[in-house]
Amino acid sequence: MDAPDDCFDIAVIGAGPAGALTAWTAARARPDLRIALIDAMPAPEHRPCGEYLAPHGVAVLAESGLEAAVLATGACPLSGVTLEGPHGAMRSQYCDLATPHLSRGNALGVRRERFDAALQQAVAPLVSLLRPLRLTAMRREAAAWRLDLLGGDGERVLHARMVVGADGRLSQVRRLAGLDRPVGRKRYALVCRARNLAHRQHVEMHLSPLGQIGLAPLGENECNLNLLLAEPSRALLRSRPRAQVMRAALAATPSLAARCHGISLGPVMATGSLPQDCTSVVGDGIALVGDAAGFCDPFSGDGMSFALTSGRQLGHCLAALDLATVPDATALAPYARAYHAAIGCKRRIGDGLNHLLARRGLSERLVGVLARSRPLTRLLLGMAAGYRPPPRWL
Repeated sequence: MDAPDDCFDIAVIGAGPAGALTAWTAARARPDLRIALIDAMPAPEHRPCGEYLAPHGVAVLAESGLEAAVLATGACPLSGVTLEGPHGAMRSQYCDLATPHLSRGNALGVRRERFDAALQQAVAPLVSLLRPLRLTAMRREAAAWRLDLLGGDGERVLHARMVVGADGRLSQVRRLAGLDRPVGRKRYALVCRARNLAHRQHVEMHLSPLGQIGLAPLGENECNLNLLLAEPSRALLRSRPRAQVMRAALAATPSLAARCHGISLGPVMATGSLPQDCTSVVGDGIALVGDAAGFCDPFSGDGMSFALTSGRQLGHCLAALDLATVPDATALAPYARAYHAAIGCKRRIGDGLNHLLARRGLSERLVGVLARSRPLTRLLLGMAAGYRPPPRWL
């Protein structure tokens, strides 16, 4: 559905999971809204990502009517979660971790470019999907935000009463809106896909001398590998090729080394410093979703699930506004409360677990001890897997 001009009720910057779910939810609830979904890339592409959708993220897809579209991409159902160190392993099926409020028992391993494409294909008939356009500047005018965009055909100007920052960890919307919060910690990761790596139908986290290695099966004899580098290992990125660092980490990890014979690594991508944050998820006519609102460390593996959750929350909030004028931060407060209730606590838990795992000797011994206690295994893995019922809009 094309808007008749360049003035929109809502402009969503970023067409990944967070942006697509925001646009989808708002458009389905309010077909009268003029919504622009704007992306910098000409088409979805493979990018550094854990490619793992936790059970509560799958539930959000189901509630949104999009689960079948994502399953049709060849997504790989995952039945459980494993945390493994040199002194023991903790394993559990998702069905054992589920709360009475959440019966859905599977996670998904899904290739990011296919995931994005499925969501964008679903939402495209309801909105104006504009690409490739990159946000270069934005400023508040009397009745709307002015957005300056740059694409292959040159510069373009749009106006919108509401701007949604769904443009990822290094969000331009967050920066231009003055919502950036300085983060002292620096963490780096290497991400690739691998073939011929023996694996279970579990999402796995392995404690390695070089950091933490996450593994998510994707089907078709392929899996996602991500290495969250420990602080002393960061210097390796400056002195060694990425693939060499990844292979060294796999070979040095007792729980993975024997499974890696004959492994074939795809291109190894490196991230910039992972932790990012904001001073607020809302401002006057501004809202942040997904990684733009604050990056989730890879250990909890909840990045895509949080993106879907926050997008759905914001879409419901926007559908409840008349948007005749630029909504102020007070009008957007219901989204801010819902976001912090659903995601803020889980991010703090994830940060705490990561600080613990950064202490290598302590974390290895702790996993070995906890692996001998079934109740403690279920508690820790439930926290790590983000296994909690998705918050509903109230």
